Amino acid sequence: MRVLQVIDKLNVGGAERIFVTLSNLLFQKNINVDVLIFINNGKLQQDLNNKINIIDFQRQSKFSFKNAKQLSLILKNYDIIHTHMRHVFRYVKVVSLVFNVKTKIILHDHSSNTKKIPFLLNSFLSPKYYIGVSNNLKEWAISTLNIQKKFCFLLHNVVVSIDNCDEVKKKEGAVVVGNIKPDKNQLFAIQLLPQLNTSLTIIGQIQDIDYFNSLIREIEKLSLQNKVTFIHNEFNVQKRLNNFQFALSTSIRESGPLVLIEFVAQSLPFIAFNTGEISLILNKDLPNFFINNFEQQKWIEKINNLKENNIDLKSIYDKNFAPNLYLQKCLNIYKEILNS
Repeated sequence: MRVLQVIDKLNVGGAERIFVTLSNLLFQKNINVDVLIFINNGKLQQDLNNKINIIDFQRQSKFSFKNAKQLSLILKNYDIIHTHMRHVFRYVKVVSLVFNVKTKIILHDHSSNTKKIPFLLNSFLSPKYYIGVSNNLKEWAISTLNIQKKFCFLLHNVVVSIDNCDEVKKKEGAVVVGNIKPDKNQLFAIQLLPQLNTSLTIIGQIQDIDYFNSLIREIEKLSLQNKVTFIHNEFNVQKRLNNFQFALSTSIRESGPLVLIEFVAQSLPFIAFNTGEISLILNKDLPNFFINNFEQQKWIEKINNLKENNIDLKSIYDKNFAPNLYLQKCLNIYKEILNS
């Protein structure tokens, strides 16, 4: 079985991390896997196993006939084309139709948006094989994209736990992890600080400069300049998590969120707004870690109750998110598709 993993670029983001993790896991399992990236040199490309073959394909334009022809010749060498994200799938699908590529193409959907249907994705460019990272996405694909139920698969996100060997003498403060933009709602975490006797570290790249500036203004308004720290260029968050007492996840809308897996992998207690598939899974074991509103006082109460936490978070990670379980689920999906 020859597998090609395809994505547009490897900047820091949840879908990109899954792409890297899955490619590495497949390679470690001795699966014949190559990767194709439309635009090279993203920050996460350095995390790919350096023995994985990266196909030399530099797309100049999605309207380039030369690039499309080049891609079609590449696609024909594989049994499975595993595309990540909707816009990547659409481009690969168009190329396969124009140049009569018969290879089986999967759309691995990492989106949290089930309200908007991407152009032609429910008709001419509808995928035959679909992987959603949540049940919500899977049901949306069946009902809205008209994909056969037997070819719609669920594959929850995964994080490979890293060993934190550095001993921390004293854990201090709270941490919020996520690229800086309105959906991540870091503003709410900042507004909680005056009622908490602690500091806050916000880890994430700036994706919306206007929103970032609004955070700075709020920090100044609340006189929290000495309490809030930003870290913008951290690409291995897990190694820092051992420094903190607890984490907050204030995102308004997520398909994951992937960061919750990182928290349990590093045994870091957290309070999170209840959104996304990972929240649904963890809520079964950690109901007191989740909240369904943005009422400040309710969050403060939840945070204060974390001091009484003595749950073995690492065992919850091993039970739900072990990489070997994730890989086997993916291989089972490949097998079903190849046998169809």
